[in-house]
Amino acid sequence: MSEVTRSLLQRWGASFRRGADFDSWGQLVEAIDEYQILARHLQKEAQAQHNNSEFTEEQKKTIGKIATCLELRSAALQSTQSQEEFKLEDLKKLEPILKNILTYNKEFPFDVQPVPLRRILAPGEEENLEFEEDEEEGGAGAGSPDSFPARVPGAAIFFEFKHYKPKKRFTSTKCFAFMEMDEIKAGPMVIELYKKPTDFKRKKLQLLTKKPLYLHLHQTLHKE
Repeated sequence: MSEVTRSLLQRWGASFRRGADFDSWGQLVEAIDEYQILARHLQKEAQAQHNNSEFTEEQKKTIGKIATCLELRSAALQSTQSQEEFKLEDLKKLEPILKNILTYNKEFPFDVQPVPLRRILAPGEEENLEFEEDEEEGGAGAGSPDSFPARVPGAAIFFEFKHYKPKKRFTSTKCFAFMEMDEIKAGPMVIELYKKPTDFKRKKLQLLTKKPLYLHLHQTLHKE
């Protein structure tokens, strides 16, 4: 194990413990934030090209699955349902797996798959990720978006949050979000908000803010 990999595993472990500690103390906002940050770092490593990673493809697959579990726990903390879908005690089972990822060769304890590939800049990786201030103060369009029409370009559903700017007399896109096709299932869903303009090709996504701010949906599926 190189010194770089050793340091990386130590940072991952420290982040995992911070999130779990916040979670157990009831500091949900801090726990969600820590889980999301770690999940993105793990996703980035899981998606790394072979020449740029010291991990094997099987190890990267396991890392991606741990990232999925972190997102599941984060979504469970934000769910309005009384029963949590992914519990803290479930998540804690993954700490020794992450710590010993280089020697872990057992079956993963949960039936999950790595999340779809998304090029996401983690909070703090780029400046100016905070909300952009509107030029006008007060009036229609200030504050919350007025509407969020949905589009379906290809294999994803996009939500555009729009608001009206009375001084310029036009409707502007504030931010956007999207769902992959495999995310379309009944029940609660938490998806991230991205900076405009809407990137339908999903080539380079930038989070709207480094704060834990998400679009909360509850999906109901109807069969014709």
